[in-house]
Amino acid sequence: MYMVESKGGAIVCMLLSLFFLGTWPAVMTLLERRGRLPQHTYLDYTITNLLAAVIIAFTFGQIGTDHPNFLSQLSQY
Repeated sequence: MYMVESKGGAIVCMLLSLFFLGTWPAVMTLLERRGRLPQHTYLDYTITNLLAAVIIAFTFGQIGTDHPNFLSQLSQY
């Protein structure tokens, strides 16, 4: 499992998440101005968010040998 151990890495992760959390409402309003229905946009956002979570879990969750990885923790449940 990938764990941030430096202060600089934690700040970079925090700034990236802050950037992405701040941009999606602007993208939503832009798409609604172009005539796209909000229901379709939210459905696309939800599916993309699910796929991104699965991909991130299977990539960053397998990095490193000193911490339990994603699949071993998933098999415990």
